[in-house]
Amino acid sequence: MKDKTKEYLMLGIIGGILTMIGDCLLCGADSFGAAGGLDRYAVIAQKVSYTRIGLGGFFGFIGIPITVFGFYVLYMSLADKDSLAAKLYRVSLYGYIALGGAAHVICCYLMTGIKKDLEAGADNLLMTVLHEQGGYVIPSMIVFLIIYLMSVVTMILLVAKKKTFLPSWMWILNPLTFKLLINWIGRLGSSALLNGILCSNMSLGAILIFAAWWISLKKNGSIRHG
Repeated sequence: MKDKTKEYLMLGIIGGILTMIGDCLLCGADSFGAAGGLDRYAVIAQKVSYTRIGLGGFFGFIGIPITVFGFYVLYMSLADKDSLAAKLYRVSLYGYIALGGAAHVICCYLMTGIKKDLEAGADNLLMTVLHEQGGYVIPSMIVFLIIYLMSVVTMILLVAKKKTFLPSWMWILNPLTFKLLINWIGRLGSSALLNGILCSNMSLGAILIFAAWWISLKKNGSIRHG
């Protein structure tokens, strides 16, 4: 089981790296002069090519389902897989596999729409984008947010209650914590590097989480499992 756990963590890291490549391809351009918010992405959209956007979608679509292997390690380590938290966590992982890659592609398509609207000289970019893509972007993001929060909450509960191989304090090392931290770092400037980091708030966060789990596993020597 220990070897399989490390194998899954390595797959998760690889998936995170692939997704991060996609994130950086999508938003790794400077946004100097942007007022913030949508304007930031409008400036970036003008600087990235359609080829980059397409490749960004490809890497994310492949990488996100692979990343789930890393998160599955937590479920593998549970002695009690029949608890409500364990079942909901497993459902959230299935949700990531089913919808994670698609959500990434939708984000890339959204960037494509922004780029095309700017080229067409749209007067009100926000309203134009909402009119063209809001009908599927908003519902899909709501569904993905539900899956995301389900995963974060159940992960925190399982770790904090010592149901996994991790020490209870490591509940703080969860996707939401890293998302907030990386978002803060990414907004410190307008360079291509920082914009790439900002877009990678989930993929880079996953890589850091798996690295921490790997270290904990190495120190622990084994994991409990049912």
